[in-house]
Amino acid sequence: MANPKFKEIRLKYLSVSVIVTLLALIILQGLLYLQSEGILDLPYDAINKIGSASLVISVLFFSSLLLRLTMRGMIRLFDEPEERIFYSKIYAWTVYTIAIFIILNHFGVSLGNITLFVGLLATGLAFAIRDVLLSFFGWIILLRKKPFRIGDYIRIGEDEGTVLHIGTFYVLLDKIHEFPEGFTRVPNRLFLEKSITKLGKESYHEQLSFVLSGIPDNRSNLISGLRKDLETLVGENNLISVYTDLKNEKLYMVLEYKVLFTRRQTTRSEVIERVYQQLKGYLALPGMQAGSLMG
Repeated sequence: MANPKFKEIRLKYLSVSVIVTLLALIILQGLLYLQSEGILDLPYDAINKIGSASLVISVLFFSSLLLRLTMRGMIRLFDEPEERIFYSKIYAWTVYTIAIFIILNHFGVSLGNITLFVGLLATGLAFAIRDVLLSFFGWIILLRKKPFRIGDYIRIGEDEGTVLHIGTFYVLLDKIHEFPEGFTRVPNRLFLEKSITKLGKESYHEQLSFVLSGIPDNRSNLISGLRKDLETLVGENNLISVYTDLKNEKLYMVLEYKVLFTRRQTTRSEVIERVYQQLKGYLALPGMQAGSLMG
């Protein structure tokens, strides 16, 4: 049976990249050792290539090991999950960029040539990978400006749901909590192009609008009775307002209330039934419209 302490150390310090590069490095160094002992007789070019490959793999190995050893400590410096995602990515990219510069410098590529190559590559690919670049910059803006947070319920375009993860190129939205595997991937670039509605975190601000055929004669009594029914459904503290409104030359009865995400659909159905019972003589069916607004 494996020692629990050894297993904890193994999971903490080792990863696939660390193990693969370590094994490759051991094999290459073993070949050089056999060559030095006279067991193998390798050509001079092969020895040079093995030496260069050993340098490349060594740099990648120590880069991966450094990230494995320090990433958790670096993440603990930040409390907010968005900050952890952003700075962990930047930290990893910085380490690997330095590693690549070391490797290229070994092969005689100067910093000036690297800068020129990167500039030409960026210019040539700017239009070809426009959507990818927009998603990347959108990711930076989402994490730095924080129009919403992980755990918030948002709507963008026709998609809505709880924010599960803010990735480099996609945001994961979970619309149905009972089915955690059924999430939606929204490209980050869309957050630069469309408006974002933040609907809450634990409670949802619901607004329902019902088209009326006219103003009821006993309007005050109907609204009072409707308020009492709604208070029993959503709670007195969660009922925001019940009022009539005029939009686009149509008369509406508008209801606003707060409800937990887990009870959103059930409560919505019950509210519609109560409204129909109270106002069925004044509703202009089937022209009922429903929507949700930010609370």
